[in-house]
Amino acid sequence: MKCIGLSLVGTLALFSAGCGGLGSSQNQPPPPPQTQLTINPQSATVAGDDTQQFAAQASDGSSPVLAWTVNGVVGGSATTGTISTTGLYTAPEFPPTPNTITIGVSETSTPSIKTSGAVTLDNPVPQISSLSPTQFPVGAFTLTVSGAHFATNAVVLFGTTALTTTRTSSTQLSATGTATSAQEGNVSVTVKNPDPGSSTSGSLTAFVVGGNPIVSQSAAVRFLEQSTFGPTPELVTQVQQTGFDPFLQAQFAAPVSAYPAPLSTDMGLAKVQNEFFLNGVNDPDQLRERIAFALNEIWVVGENKVNDPTGYTNYIQALTNDALGNYYDVMTDVTLTPAMGHWLDMVNNDKPATGQHANENYARESMQLFTMGLSQLNTDGTQVLDGSGNPIPTYTQNDVMALGRSFTGWTYPTMPGATLLKHNPSYYGGPMVPFESNHDSGAKTFLGQSVAAGQSAEQELANVLNIIFNNSNLPPFVCQQLIEKLVTSNPSPAYVARVTAAFTSGKFQSYGSGKRGDMQAVAAAILLDAEARRGDSQTTTVATDGKLREPVVMMVGLARAFHANTDGTGFTGQSGNMSQSLFNSGSVFNFFPPQSLIPGTTLNGPEFAIFNTATSLNRVNFINTLVYGKISSTTTVDFTPVINAGTPDQMVSWLNNLFLHGTMSSQMQSSIMTALGAVSSTDTTNLAKTAIYLVTSSSQYQVQR
Repeated sequence: MKCIGLSLVGTLALFSAGCGGLGSSQNQPPPPPQTQLTINPQSATVAGDDTQQFAAQASDGSSPVLAWTVNGVVGGSATTGTISTTGLYTAPEFPPTPNTITIGVSETSTPSIKTSGAVTLDNPVPQISSLSPTQFPVGAFTLTVSGAHFATNAVVLFGTTALTTTRTSSTQLSATGTATSAQEGNVSVTVKNPDPGSSTSGSLTAFVVGGNPIVSQSAAVRFLEQSTFGPTPELVTQVQQTGFDPFLQAQFAAPVSAYPAPLSTDMGLAKVQNEFFLNGVNDPDQLRERIAFALNEIWVVGENKVNDPTGYTNYIQALTNDALGNYYDVMTDVTLTPAMGHWLDMVNNDKPATGQHANENYARESMQLFTMGLSQLNTDGTQVLDGSGNPIPTYTQNDVMALGRSFTGWTYPTMPGATLLKHNPSYYGGPMVPFESNHDSGAKTFLGQSVAAGQSAEQELANVLNIIFNNSNLPPFVCQQLIEKLVTSNPSPAYVARVTAAFTSGKFQSYGSGKRGDMQAVAAAILLDAEARRGDSQTTTVATDGKLREPVVMMVGLARAFHANTDGTGFTGQSGNMSQSLFNSGSVFNFFPPQSLIPGTTLNGPEFAIFNTATSLNRVNFINTLVYGKISSTTTVDFTPVINAGTPDQMVSWLNNLFLHGTMSSQMQSSIMTALGAVSSTDTTNLAKTAIYLVTSSSQYQVQR
């Protein structure tokens, strides 16, 4: 049959009738069904940092390659959570807004074959690891809670009472409240995260102490001035009720303050400096931090040469880790920091050629400034004199040359993925490493002792550091400086001798391990000595005791006293105005030497070396900024306790007790009250600020007694 020449109507009819079989579906198989994906589970609720496994199945039973997305982004993101190629979803620590997200899955070869599920994100379950303080008396208190997963608007619960809570970070909360006599004894402390997914942490126990104080307020304030960056009203009350020993034991057990590793994009020391001030204001391990700061002024590294943030972070963390450990560990760990290696040229210190000398910089300064000093000392810190009355040198130039040879062969850490070289490129991500063939392993004589040939760089480093560590000069040289930085610029020889004995034996009363150089024994010996404690009562005060407050210590102390909420910014610039720019000493000799006479006197006053017309004015300017302005836009202080103290004379009394341990002279009190008389009696905030400014800018406060 021909189908030619047909009209349009005929053609359509023919197709309809099936001309040549065209258009007929009678013998065609139905099209295959579209492959579909199903996801399991189709919905889920996931708490912060938790995981949820998702799976997908193809309707045809195949096993296609799948692509997983979160809100349309392959692999997800830090904000909405991430998902692996196997469908394992990890929630972000804290939920975004809105707190629902979509998990998508599709075939990579046919993206149109896809499906999705819904996830509701909740806040994580909070975790608490420590409290500071762990005990305090009835009355007002401030509690620092450390842990993890603290959400915005998290609340600290004291028993069943919600405290006024400030979130410092996701790992730290500060809370204030008032303990009642009915709560004396153990009280459960928890943290509750808010919705979405409100949850409560496990508990730790605080102890509310009742009864009469066992330490006077004056004694507690003085003790805290010497053992922390500054007293707070709550710590004063704690020490009053529990005494010195429990405070020291709690300090020895407190978690070590941390300096987070810098980002690869960070430049300079700003973050490290800010972290120091943040830790000093907030962290509970105050004694460790205070001693670490003192060690930083003995084992000096400066920003003008070492401005790598990782290098400086590792250096200050080493000092912090070892501040309440053993002095030998300080010597070893700081020696091997690339920051110190670069600062004093031990890094890439080559084995000398025949007839040449190794670099002597670190060898000389480590003995002169960090460990032994220039002149031989008696155990009480006084100089050993020869028959002509002259000091006897601690070491010779030959000792310096020998030690320089012992310190050869060390280079920067090897970068990840790189191969160790004789001179590794500058890198600060760990301790220095030895390149053994560059180490001078020849025999040496150092400080009268033989250093055998053939030792590795590590063996010889340990050998020579042990010789220095066991030298009789080291304990009095180090202990006298620590006393000066914590308690008094003019300790008696007997005081130095008692602390030296604690260093040498590693024991003071019940404190210490019994090993030479135990820093807990040294700290206890310094702080509990009768000479440190005289002045706790005004009847035992000695006029030559005490020290000028260092600018850094003064700033942090004032911030602590008024419960500063800060990220640490702003302080470094202010310290520079007072000639103590944190971590930026101009030389290895620190901002001021340990021995420096106060002009016109025979008294030692190291901090007075940076006290002059300009810096004395800048001290007052800092206090003016603290009281009437802001240290930085992200730092606030709370003057409420002074404002609420009552009348002007009660305000002055509150300040006298906390800042002057009750020693304000009648003349000073009269002058301040006269000044307050010029302020409107109804303007309590201005009255409080005026009183704070006048007390803390006074010479009686600037000198710690």
